[in-house]
Amino acid sequence: MEDKKGSVKQKGNFWNHDRKDALKGYLLIFPSILLLGIFTIYPIFYLLDSSLRDGSLLSKKREFVGLENFITLFKSVDFHTTLKNTFIYSVGLVAILMVLATLLAVWVNGKAQKRLNSVTLAAVFTPHIISLVSVSTVFLWIMDPQIGAINYVLLGLKPFPFLASSKTALASLVGMMVWKSLGYYSLLILAALQGVPKDIYEAAEIDDTPKIRTFFRITLPMISPTLFFTTIVATISSFQVFETVNLMTQGGPVNSTNTLVYQIYSDAFKYLKLGPATAEAVVLLTMVAILTFLYFFFLGKKVHYQ
Repeated sequence: MEDKKGSVKQKGNFWNHDRKDALKGYLLIFPSILLLGIFTIYPIFYLLDSSLRDGSLLSKKREFVGLENFITLFKSVDFHTTLKNTFIYSVGLVAILMVLATLLAVWVNGKAQKRLNSVTLAAVFTPHIISLVSVSTVFLWIMDPQIGAINYVLLGLKPFPFLASSKTALASLVGMMVWKSLGYYSLLILAALQGVPKDIYEAAEIDDTPKIRTFFRITLPMISPTLFFTTIVATISSFQVFETVNLMTQGGPVNSTNTLVYQIYSDAFKYLKLGPATAEAVVLLTMVAILTFLYFFFLGKKVHYQ
């Protein structure tokens, strides 16, 4: 009986000790949870509530309208154009950026001259640290159809419209962002390449494996976690494009560069229509969440973790 009571008492003390440790853990993470709730979770619920109401940004009372804001959005031809522009911009930017960044990183990693590699990386990475406002301002001048630097170099030829034409404006924005972001993603992929064990390449050389097969069978699988991460980050960033559109085109010409975030900004702060703006924000949040899930579902299975 004494042994039984002693074991019960010891067990009770054990659970009390466990609870104290758990309480300490919860107290340590409480500040992070509090900040997460205030600045992330609460704004999401407020956004969802606002998307179901109608009214001005300046008005205190907003009438509950249910799904009317969403129905109005998806009936709008302009909103369809905005979604199309956003998808084209995102797909074009991410595809070109990932291909060029990977090729550049492989090229730099394969060169023997370290000093030349450092100069190349510095030259490519420098645009990333320049303010996007400054880059946009410079490219406004470079792409000007009348006095722009590119058309000045092409003197005697027909001036290229760049931002002045609805057919080329969106592609011009993609080109500018590729130039600015290429160095950052190349540096991340280069770091992954330098982490690949050299004995794997030595074994491939001994077997006389062609370089193109080595690239697809060894290099890409070994750096796939970094490629997976950079693709997700680039996709989310491309859906949030705002500064370049606001500074360079304001959604024009003829609504050809109007993206979802710029449309949210216009409806909320130009036209003071909080209902449609928050409904558009919910659509953006849903699209990014779905795309991220699809990335993890389809591409996550192909990622090779060492």
